[in-house]
Amino acid sequence: MKTIKTLLLVAIMLTMVTGYANENVIDAPSKAITVLKFSNVKKGHQYTIIDNEGVTLYTETIKRNGTFLKKFDFTALEDGSYTVELSKDFEIVITPFIIQSRNVVFLDSKEKIVFKPVVRTKDNQLLISLLSMDVETLDIELFYNGVSILKDELTGDQVLNKVYKLSDHEKGDYYLHMTSGDRVFNKSFKLF
Repeated sequence: MKTIKTLLLVAIMLTMVTGYANENVIDAPSKAITVLKFSNVKKGHQYTIIDNEGVTLYTETIKRNGTFLKKFDFTALEDGSYTVELSKDFEIVITPFIIQSRNVVFLDSKEKIVFKPVVRTKDNQLLISLLSMDVETLDIELFYNGVSILKDELTGDQVLNKVYKLSDHEKGDYYLHMTSGDRVFNKSFKLF
């Protein structure tokens, strides 16, 4: 009798297990992996993912020269507009993309390049130039040892150039704060 009870219990357990095995189980949706690929990058270049309100969601500095690949799962992001910005030596490549119903679409035809100001020093001269395809102004503020010593605005053509003569007697640390449109560029340098 004890053997029959044990066999009956085992049979009931097996019936329950096989019953559960036939039920449909709904899996969580699979991840949608997007691969970002940047060619001809250098160590020190940086890319940033930004939402439509200008909030930085992710940023990373590239660690070696060549082609850079990075996998992302954008399924956690809300539907909307975003941008990927690749900041290189003298330019920023801006590629917009949208997320809609878990699909990521890069709008390569709307890719835009913003050029950074080029700053050089030679002897006691400060040379600033900017290629501005949108013909924007470049606001400049120069600081010497933490004190603002110059404010200027460059306007005009698509190529903005200016040379400033710095004092032979004011050696030390300089800081340059520049804005063009909604972009801010900073540069520190030292005169010996």
